[in-house]
Amino acid sequence: MASPGFAIPVEDMVFGAALAGDLPFLKSLVTMLDKGRVHPKETIEALMVGEAGVVEGAGVLHVAALRGSLELHRYLVEELRVDVNGLDKKGRTPLTFLTMFSKDVTHVATAKYLLDHGANPDNASYDGFSPLHYAAGSGHCDMVELLLAKGAYVDPIGPNGTPLHTAANQGKDGTMKILLDHNADYNKMVNGRTPYLEANYGGSMECAILLMKAGADTKGALTHALEYFESSKWVSKDFVDCMLEDTAANRGAPDNDEPVSKKKIRAAGFKKLGSHAFNSKDYVSAAGLYNMAIFFNPDDATLFSNRSLCCLLIGDKGQALADANQCRKLRPDWPKACYRQGTILMSLKDYEGASERFLDGLKLGPGNAEMEDALREAMESLRTYRSTKS
Repeated sequence: MASPGFAIPVEDMVFGAALAGDLPFLKSLVTMLDKGRVHPKETIEALMVGEAGVVEGAGVLHVAALRGSLELHRYLVEELRVDVNGLDKKGRTPLTFLTMFSKDVTHVATAKYLLDHGANPDNASYDGFSPLHYAAGSGHCDMVELLLAKGAYVDPIGPNGTPLHTAANQGKDGTMKILLDHNADYNKMVNGRTPYLEANYGGSMECAILLMKAGADTKGALTHALEYFESSKWVSKDFVDCMLEDTAANRGAPDNDEPVSKKKIRAAGFKKLGSHAFNSKDYVSAAGLYNMAIFFNPDDATLFSNRSLCCLLIGDKGQALADANQCRKLRPDWPKACYRQGTILMSLKDYEGASERFLDGLKLGPGNAEMEDALREAMESLRTYRSTKS
């Protein structure tokens, strides 16, 4: 409820009604704004969201797409004749919003409605991403199927490659299979990477194997990349030889009876690549590469520690804590494992748990200044929290 003497602007109420899917209220607001001029289309299309993060500069139809209400879209498109291909501040259409924020079949049905009423399935936003990029990267199979059925180009090139590159990097094997079934170019090279290389960077064995089965030139892609990695001293020649050996045998993982030494060579190589990506602040790729290293050597606590930090930095706190706990399980006498646990618990506002982990770390490594500072901060946060609660 608005405070006394404070009125919510009608324009803001329009966006609120669109987001809530409240059609009767939206209609009354449109009538109020139009002031009898009988130009509701122009009135609505002139409205734009102010500073509001990801939806800044969006129009009413864009905001309605967040809700996915088919009834609301029919009113805006058929009665008011709002442009289905209208652009927001970042060059995104309402269809792009539907693919970005799609949650269920409601959004797919609404996307179909827009496409049936002239929405361009290939309209890329100013940053170069098309609706198919977003749908493929989110793993939304129904949306990918719909876009392709409505004529979307299967291989548009964005900043990070085609939708197939995006699906590979994000580990979305479901949407990848659909794209491959629609003849997506599995050997397309963008920014020096093919979809197969993206699958490796993303740490998705499932996507890598799908691309192998489709006939991707895994040897050519890997040879090109590995020669560069070896020449840059990021990996050893042994790692290059092992990876090419796997590629020649057309397998995505070593045989179960393969010597442990070879698995550790691969793990060490992926670990070095992960560290390079981390130092380049590409935390998503780093997490994927550490994931590959863990696949080959699941007993290395440092790999879980490294992936834990990456996950924390990209906002996946649940996985970050799970990795930190596994790290501690593998090396219970390692102070850094305690520190990693404590740091994540602090981010989760579990100050008591964080204090306990930092204290454990100090017992294992007395005199560690970083641990002492962390413990002091955790205990102070715990005291503040308890006093506030009381």
